[in-house]
Amino acid sequence: MWFARDRMYFIGEGWRALKTADLKWILAGCVFVALSMVAQAEVMVIPLRSAGVNVKRRTANVLCMAANAWSSTFPGGPAMSVAMIFREQLKWGATPVIASWYMVLSGVLSGAGMAILAIGSIFFLGLKVQPFTLVLSLVTLAALAFFTNWIASNPSKVENWLISCARVFAGWRKKPKDYYTDNIRGFADQLSAIQLPLPQLAMAIAASLLNWIFEIFCLLACILAVAGEPPIAGVVLSFLLAKLAGQAQITPGGLGPVDVALTTSLVAIAAMTSVQAFAAVIVYRMIGFIGLTAVGWLIYFGAKLARPIFDTDPTRPCPATDDA
Repeated sequence: MWFARDRMYFIGEGWRALKTADLKWILAGCVFVALSMVAQAEVMVIPLRSAGVNVKRRTANVLCMAANAWSSTFPGGPAMSVAMIFREQLKWGATPVIASWYMVLSGVLSGAGMAILAIGSIFFLGLKVQPFTLVLSLVTLAALAFFTNWIASNPSKVENWLISCARVFAGWRKKPKDYYTDNIRGFADQLSAIQLPLPQLAMAIAASLLNWIFEIFCLLACILAVAGEPPIAGVVLSFLLAKLAGQAQITPGGLGPVDVALTTSLVAIAAMTSVQAFAAVIVYRMIGFIGLTAVGWLIYFGAKLARPIFDTDPTRPCPATDDA
């Protein structure tokens, strides 16, 4: 701090810039972050309904808000969030295979959405970057769609192959030949449900993109609230870099690493002043982190009071399910 004392002037000036922030843009940011959560819930609804799970949009939105509150409040929160989502989907009628498939698919969709936005922003900024790693996300999405649809169309072949592998494994462990096969039989019925037709896949990709786009609009609204006028492509790339910095989430909500990454990238890429960038990041994090988490907890406890059977405590064990 002693070394940086003459370089940290922008913090005080950034706080003062908040006093003149435009309220209408702050309210717009709140609307955009709410829409991003609606889009995130839609990413859950589309594949689950395609797999035959009767899930209501309102229920999915409540779960997404509650899971986000758990994820952003505690270190290791994302693991709690995943456990909560997995268990609730089992209670909706999803099989373990379908719930696991959703977890994989949602991660790939999220990465593909980031890749599309990053490639576009790099192109419009004119940066000479070879985005092979970003293109890889799109290739992975296409491969996953093909692979899951093939599995859903050939469930018996997959089940027979798994049984053959299980018998080999049982022999290697000196167990009876069919020691593991009872746990696999009936697997074909679950596999046949995970097919995601092209129209549903396109809608899921669109919903995932909208999730990111609305978050970016929230950041842009926060920047406009403090009188910043950066290039949109620069804001998009800054946002994505900050998201990547927060992937490890060693602190709740990425508090610290995300803020530093977003502030520095807005200055370096979006050509903002350090004062404007700092003020914009404060507003953005107040809305997208603190505000969204607070609302998520209110919804979580409200759902528990209104419907006690809505069990969203991720520390509880998953209910027993019939895999057959």
